[in-house]
Amino acid sequence: MAESPHVLIVDDSARMVALLKRWLERADFRVTGVTTIQEAFAFLDNHVTDWVITDVMLPTGDGMDILERARVQQPGAKVVVMTAFGSQATRQRALSLGAYAFLSKPFSSQALLAILTRSADAADSS
Repeated sequence: MAESPHVLIVDDSARMVALLKRWLERADFRVTGVTTIQEAFAFLDNHVTDWVITDVMLPTGDGMDILERARVQQPGAKVVVMTAFGSQATRQRALSLGAYAFLSKPFSSQALLAILTRSADAADSS
């Protein structure tokens, strides 16, 4: 049996990390949650993940920095960028840097899971 996909969640709100972790673990994902850009970089440099879900606004950096690091360190990982302060320009920047998807907060568990499972469904049908 294949191992469940792993997701790295990066958000400066521990409550948001806990909420997303709960949603994803119920859907059988393995999850690591971190609240700083430094923790995210350390994880990306030393572990393998299938997904990165990162907030844009972080106290000591920006989710785009995490996106760029993930593209280098984890080229097979898909990155979902999320923000409560999204603009069309932010969305376009994230996608041009290689984000798989962009989510505006607040969003539902169904919206997030639709993104993660859309990828799995596409892989199953190829």
